Amino acid sequence: MFAPAHVQALSGGRLHLSHGPIDIVLKAWGGVQARRAAYLRAAKRFATILPELCEELGQLRTPVSERPVLEGNVTRRMLEACLPFRGIFLTPMAAVAGAVADEILAHML
Repeated sequence: MFAPAHVQALSGGRLHLSHGPIDIVLKAWGGVQARRAAYLRAAKRFATILPELCEELGQLRTPVSERPVLEGNVTRRMLEACLPFRGIFLTPMAAVAGAVADEILAHML
């Protein structure tokens, strides 16, 4: 159904994660083993995010004022970020980049 997520080491100790419309370039600091472990956890979690978002796409396109029902960690983060703005037309998709970044960071740590 989905092409696999792409993971690529970049210069300067950075990591590029790409899957469909989602692209992240990140960098971790610390010992070699700690960085390697963090990058492995990030890559593992990243591979599952796009399919999870697609499963809830209908609800993610629902205006926040209509209280979409969301199940996943990332999608619930998206909704929570948008709730303060529920008085205007806004869908949880407005917060996709930040929610994905927060999820990857949580897994790296």
